[in-house]
Amino acid sequence: MKQIAQYQGKLLNHLEALYRPGERDLAIELAEALGCAISDTGFKGDGVDTFLAVHPNPDDRNGQNNVFYMSQVRPEQLALEDRLRRLSADSDFAADLDAYREAARTKPFGVPHFSLRYPSGQAVEEVAERINGGLKQKLQERLHLRIFRPGDGDAAVGNLIQGFLYQDVIVSGSFLMGQLIELQTQP
Repeated sequence: MKQIAQYQGKLLNHLEALYRPGERDLAIELAEALGCAISDTGFKGDGVDTFLAVHPNPDDRNGQNNVFYMSQVRPEQLALEDRLRRLSADSDFAADLDAYREAARTKPFGVPHFSLRYPSGQAVEEVAERINGGLKQKLQERLHLRIFRPGDGDAAVGNLIQGFLYQDVIVSGSFLMGQLIELQTQP
């Protein structure tokens, strides 16, 4: 099998996602439930913890390609998140935030996300089983998974199986808005 580093064309290199202080173990548990392998990069940067490399393909642990990184959120973003949380006490803001979260859970098409590709529909179903039944209660309460299967009236494409995991443990934006992670298989 060729490794991703041997690919000669353009490809997406990486994505960086964040977790809250004290939630490194939850972020690892979630990434592992998605079927990813985790390795510590040893790079600390300006943060408290070292960066973790999350490998969607456990057999190819290239630390620079086909990877997303997880690190603890920086104090500057925590300050913004705190301000947004205080603003969410405003009833109009709270209603808009609730509407966004509901759309992310129920109508995820067009909501910012990143996607992990799986080799089969069965692999997506196995991830769904792990997410729906095998995670710590503290983590399960913060996840919502919706799977679109061929034949579903609101599915996007004929033979495509897509799961959308809405959560606020690993984000590449705001924790308050949450993050969608798509679980996809292609025919």
